Amino acid sequence: MERLDAIGTVIGLFDHLPCAVMEDRLDPGDILTLYTDGVTEAFNDREEEFGDARLIEALFRHRSSPARELAASIVDDVTRFSTGDQFDDIMLIIAKRC
Repeated sequence: MERLDAIGTVIGLFDHLPCAVMEDRLDPGDILTLYTDGVTEAFNDREEEFGDARLIEALFRHRSSPARELAASIVDDVTRFSTGDQFDDIMLIIAKRC
């Protein structure tokens, strides 16, 4: 697993936004996951965040599913975990290299 740290702000909010550009290669079997903080910062009734560790575990658990099903499974996991109101957006983009 390789994690890319967020280096900017909301996309599309500003006319000009300096950013870094990185190029990498996805090998067969690799999964690219892009998500908003609403995924990892979803809280349960004990005030615990879904967090990075649960996201990574869910990605590994559902990794054999097609990209659309993988994304739906992650959203389902977050929704089941977060029993209260969702206060932030949940945006998840999954790309798989076959």
